[in-house]
Amino acid sequence: MIQSHLGEIYSFITAICWTVTAVSFELAGKKIGSLSVNYIRLIIGFILISLITTFSRGMALPLDASSHEWIWLSISGFVGFVIGDLFLFQSFLEIGSRISMLIMALVPPITAFLGFITINEVITITDFLGMVITIFGIFVVVLVRNPEGNNF
Repeated sequence: MIQSHLGEIYSFITAICWTVTAVSFELAGKKIGSLSVNYIRLIIGFILISLITTFSRGMALPLDASSHEWIWLSISGFVGFVIGDLFLFQSFLEIGSRISMLIMALVPPITAFLGFITINEVITITDFLGMVITIFGIFVVVLVRNPEGNNF
């Protein structure tokens, strides 16, 4: 029984982890600032990923990568981990983790739409219906006022 629903179970656990992470980063950002939270997260993340890659690949950094790969890896890391997460953590402070995470839920429909426009990806009726339901749900939650005034 459980084996046939592992995808749903893992999805639910992932959603819980994302929620706990967002709320934790929001609370930490309110105490020490979003920039400090991002620095601390980057340092801890670098240490942990270095440990994992040391055990899994025998080296802390991808020293076997070419200079071309290092350039793209550096650009990707800087844009995603530094700039993107800095804006994300600041959004947790400005509009709260609840609204920030809901806005992030718009990424898949936007990506599908951009794929349709730029590289002629096919969007089926089911795909389109899923995007409409997602966007409608986000609008409903965003437009509902939270009476307690907190963002959780």
